[in-house]
Amino acid sequence: MIVINVGFQLVSIDPSEVKGIGRDGIGEIPVKDGGSLADAMHMVGLVPDKPFMTLVNGDPVAPENRDDKVLNDGDQIAVFPPIEGG
Repeated sequence: MIVINVGFQLVSIDPSEVKGIGRDGIGEIPVKDGGSLADAMHMVGLVPDKPFMTLVNGDPVAPENRDDKVLNDGDQIAVFPPIEGG
């Protein structure tokens, strides 16, 4: 099996609740080649269908598209909690 590495950053999410990410909320995780954003989220213990805001290389990825967003070696993922305003 071929494995790629992707950067993973948590923004305003407690990194102690996530696997494989440093205490600063930043890390690099291995993902199988052809793996999706949803796969990467599962690997660190985040539920992909939760309303997190996710970016891959700075581009937003909606929850309904996380299974279809194929990752490439060196991609950078950022995950934010839901943003509410008023």
